[in-house]
Amino acid sequence: MAKKLVILVHKWLGVVLALFFLMWFVSGVVLYYVPFPSLTQAERLAALPALQLPADCCLAAPEAAQRAGLRPGGGEARLGMLGDAPVWRMQATVAGSDADAAPRQRWHTVDARTGALVAPLDDAQAARVAEAFSGRRATGTERLERDQWTVPQGLDVHRPLVKVLLDGDDGLELYVSPGATEVVRDTRRAERFWNWLGAVPHWIYPTVLRQFPKAWHRVVVWLSIPGVLLAATGIALGIWQLFLNRQRWIPYRQFWMRWHHILGLVAAVFTLTWMFSGLMSMNPFGVFTGRAADPQVRTQWAGEAPRTARGPAEAVALAAADGIVPLELDTLRIAGQAWYRVRGQGEGSVQRLVRADGPEACVVRAVPDATVLAALQGLRPGSPPPVIEQLTQYDGLYYARHHDASTAFNRPLPVWRAHWAGDDVSVYADPASARIVLRADATTPWQRVLYNGLHSLDFAPLLARPALRTALVVGLSLLGIALCITSCVIAWRVFVPARRRQVRSGSKRVVGDSSGGTWTA
Repeated sequence: MAKKLVILVHKWLGVVLALFFLMWFVSGVVLYYVPFPSLTQAERLAALPALQLPADCCLAAPEAAQRAGLRPGGGEARLGMLGDAPVWRMQATVAGSDADAAPRQRWHTVDARTGALVAPLDDAQAARVAEAFSGRRATGTERLERDQWTVPQGLDVHRPLVKVLLDGDDGLELYVSPGATEVVRDTRRAERFWNWLGAVPHWIYPTVLRQFPKAWHRVVVWLSIPGVLLAATGIALGIWQLFLNRQRWIPYRQFWMRWHHILGLVAAVFTLTWMFSGLMSMNPFGVFTGRAADPQVRTQWAGEAPRTARGPAEAVALAAADGIVPLELDTLRIAGQAWYRVRGQGEGSVQRLVRADGPEACVVRAVPDATVLAALQGLRPGSPPPVIEQLTQYDGLYYARHHDASTAFNRPLPVWRAHWAGDDVSVYADPASARIVLRADATTPWQRVLYNGLHSLDFAPLLARPALRTALVVGLSLLGIALCITSCVIAWRVFVPARRRQVRSGSKRVVGDSSGGTWTA
């Protein structure tokens, strides 16, 4: 009885989900090679013009926001160029908005010399920004709230966007934020084509669904759960047939059923682990806690706001004297200290930190160790002191999957790690950017294995051998594709009985129909 129930569940789940499984395996291979479009920090900085500040420039970010009538609220603030004018780009809310209504943070641009709020770009101005960014001529613009390549919620603070089409054979399209007056995303024709075969079907990512994040989350979760059940029942049936049926290990003589059974014995385990880890990627029912530091921890990390002793122009001049071509400046705060970070071009490190408060202006490449240690020790006042150490190599929780130009921004080294043994909390801090880059707790190792490990094979021995990891991911995916093809054929045969298939194949003979009568093919 139990076996019949398992067979029934597996059969009808397979009928419903066979095409989904095939889609996930094929699109997963494409996604492995072609990620979803994004503008990396390395690409963004490479396109910036040199930062040119007059000697009497500029206003500090808090003063510029106050004059513009903005409430920064702890958001990011960056000093760069808009044409030949220095401007602050900052996440903020309008100061006159209702504080009780949880106003939405958006990007704004403020003239760094006068504090005047820069009006959002119109389409023609956005086209000029895109031309300056790319060095190409704009051929058309479109203002939109979102499209297929701008659906992620991270772009909500920039909407609406202006899509600018550029000349060239690669079909380059840039998305400009009118509020931030800068490019925030780029896509190319080949990238868009492969993503229609990769990320969009793999993540169930069509715009019509993805624009509603909660609905999209529920759809993916409740589609993955029966997928896990389908794979699990397949394993149960395969094991039963393999070990409990002594008459014949492979009981099927029909071609498609026979190969479905054989491929299932080979591919079912990793099919189950990929389906289950895909479900875990959605953090269903909140089983994992977040990896980002909460606002209270960030407040403890920053400390009291100090009084600045020098302005941005002096910081840029000091960084330039230290051997880089400044491109952008932003402000950092750690343990009650204020720093300017000047990013640019040059040999070796492409940034300098300049102390904004205090009697002397020191120029360094990273915040001094003593300052980072003080910030980490003060993060959790009610807990015992943490064990703090500096990491020059990645560990089991803090690691980089790929080593490219973006690794230095997303997973920098060295970092400081503070570990509180009482509740198994770890915090990783980057001294070069004075920021917390990762927070881990007791659920993080489980997430590391159940999602990253099982889904992307992000295990340390394989990360150290990228060619082997690629061979395993692609090879196992091809086995999964073969299994899914047999599933689709079997599912089709459930809906199309053998007698009707014989007729469609062109056999000229009299066959019986389901009512007991006859008809001629």
